[in-house]
Amino acid sequence: MRDAASTLRSRAIAPLGVGAFAIGTDLFVVAGVLPALATDLGVSVGAAGLTVTVFALAYAVGAPVLGALLGTRPLRQVLIGSLVLFALFNVVSALAPDLVVLLAARVFGALAASAYVPAAGAAAIAAAPEGRRGRALGVVLAGSALAMVLGAPLGVLLASLFSWRAAFGLVAVLAVGTVLGLLRSGVGSGPPQRSTLAERLRPLRSPAVAGTLAVTFLAMTASNSTYTYLAVLVGGPVGLYISVFGAAGVAGTWWGGIAVDRHGSGRVAVAAVVVLGTGLAALPHITAMSGALAVVVAWGIAAWGFVAAQQHRVTGMGPAPLLLALNSSAIHFGFATGALLGGLVVDGAGAGSLWLLPVACCGAGLVLHGILTREVRS
Repeated sequence: MRDAASTLRSRAIAPLGVGAFAIGTDLFVVAGVLPALATDLGVSVGAAGLTVTVFALAYAVGAPVLGALLGTRPLRQVLIGSLVLFALFNVVSALAPDLVVLLAARVFGALAASAYVPAAGAAAIAAAPEGRRGRALGVVLAGSALAMVLGAPLGVLLASLFSWRAAFGLVAVLAVGTVLGLLRSGVGSGPPQRSTLAERLRPLRSPAVAGTLAVTFLAMTASNSTYTYLAVLVGGPVGLYISVFGAAGVAGTWWGGIAVDRHGSGRVAVAAVVVLGTGLAALPHITAMSGALAVVVAWGIAAWGFVAAQQHRVTGMGPAPLLLALNSSAIHFGFATGALLGGLVVDGAGAGSLWLLPVACCGAGLVLHGILTREVRS
């Protein structure tokens, strides 16, 4: 009976992971369709990169703000309502006649996504018994991770067969499928978890917290300044590079967790940022596909190993849910800034000069990390 109940709970939680998979695909697939999107809409690659910037920026702002505004609403309403809107705005993205409409659709789609993901994590935990809550939350996190390995490459494949618009159509279909799954399950029926915006932002008063989040921001700016423009930077099938990066990212998350337990989050973060900066500095100068793929593997492991280390670091500084949410916002602010600055470099100096951004950001991140470490020791 216990096994049967566990299976039923797993089936109820599974749609939450599919929703996270859809949202992750939406974020990561754009890098693979950027040149085709730019050509079709008659804009530069850098201007097309704004589709990543506005999505990540809206998500970063929307997560804490909408979390507070919707805190009194039942989780189930938030889950289903946000995904319906997310699907709708992806349909608008797929049909967008120009860049302005596409950017507007990306902003509203990101706001819907920013409401869904925290609610999905809370619903997964609430639906699981005491000893299985970590695994329930892992279903949502696995959906995001698999988006890098499967969702984004599938979207790139569909774009190569049909049009870049097919990638957004795929995301809409995944979102609709999640809504149907949620309607059939009872997940998210528990009471809402209320917190005000001031409560969510209160940890930022701590210089140590603000500084640690700034390091996260700098590292993610470095990574996404290159990832967003991967299609114009490397030769060969971009879908392969994205898939390899995703698989390396999953491995990096696993490695980061183990390494933190053995060596501490500070050492792991430093090692990851060094590898990240070195790899991204070398990538534009490597012509062999095998060499480029090797760098992408190291980059993916370092970037997501760093995220795991920073998550561990911030949870030791105060209330874990609030600090993890702020770290997520810092990640998405980094995504937005990286895409914006990378676009300016690509349009102004060419993709070959992209390496300057990650070197500067990683260098600044290492300096700031060193200052924070010395202050803690003193």
